[in-house]
Amino acid sequence: MSERIDDLLDAWFERSFRRPSGGRAAKRTLAHTKVTPAKHTSAPRKGMQMGRLRLTSTVRKAPEVMVKISGGGKSMPQVAAHLSYISRNGQVELENENGEVVAGREALRDLRDEWQYGQYGIPEVGRYKQAFNIVLSMPPGTDRAAVKSAARDFATRQFGGNHPYVFAEHADEAHPHVHLCVKAMGDNGTRLNPRKADLQRWREEFALSLREQGVAANATRRVARGVVRKGIRQQVYQMERRGHATTAMAGQRRAVAEELRGKHLFPNPLKHVIDQSRKRVIASYGEAARLLAVSPAKEDQRLALEIVEFVRRMPPPLSTREAVVARKRDREHKQEQGTQQAREPNPRENAGKTEEKER
Repeated sequence: MSERIDDLLDAWFERSFRRPSGGRAAKRTLAHTKVTPAKHTSAPRKGMQMGRLRLTSTVRKAPEVMVKISGGGKSMPQVAAHLSYISRNGQVELENENGEVVAGREALRDLRDEWQYGQYGIPEVGRYKQAFNIVLSMPPGTDRAAVKSAARDFATRQFGGNHPYVFAEHADEAHPHVHLCVKAMGDNGTRLNPRKADLQRWREEFALSLREQGVAANATRRVARGVVRKGIRQQVYQMERRGHATTAMAGQRRAVAEELRGKHLFPNPLKHVIDQSRKRVIASYGEAARLLAVSPAKEDQRLALEIVEFVRRMPPPLSTREAVVARKRDREHKQEQGTQQAREPNPRENAGKTEEKER
């Protein structure tokens, strides 16, 4: 019975939360031959039941991994500058695809020469990205050694044997993270060309590597967690943290001002799509909860109750402007309540004053 439920949960997750990815055309190599991209799947490792594992991690709010492409150089000077940055000019050790350590300025220069003049070298001036800068990160408090080991495993599985790469661990910030620099041109002559579906697959693979290191990690899409709004871009976040005005901040201030003047917010054209998406998510979780509730295993029944509670606590599907206005309303309502309570007479104080008059 348990194995059948696990199989059903696998099918349920793929059906409910896996983004359908269209077929990609065959890549043409430098030798003008076509190479059909392999269909990548996050296959279970070590006997994992992925549907149950993802469901449990999501419901229990395991930390979400972060995998992002932070940029990439189109020329050797740009690539060399990034290698210098992640290695702190040779002071931080780099590790390549062969497990070799690159330490010191002289070794860093050798690495640059190898990438520039080796097979499919990097030109001084180029039109296309010659390398991709990838950041693998976890929230503060995560074991740093486990993050580095998981990053090593992730890079080996995704790029080893074809794309040269180096990575470095940075320990100067609260959240453990690893910088990975991958050559775009592979040894077989094909170029690395990651899409949105590839980034999600990388997140899932990195999360799997972390779990194998004993770290609780998850890699679900926002819709599966009940999150509607997109995250703030790193450049915008850094500007707002330094106090600089941004377009997003101006839009939020304008929304609050319009609401205070009694104007109606401009309707979100995607509101209907967001509401329908939320309904589908709730229906999907209801299907999983019913599936687990009929199981004779107490653990499955507890998980069904956790799903119900998780759905109940989902944040409302509000846009960014709607959320700003809602927070403003809450603050004003609390201020009004505090003012009203301060104005209302205290029954105990009045009783004390009456007793003094009677005396």
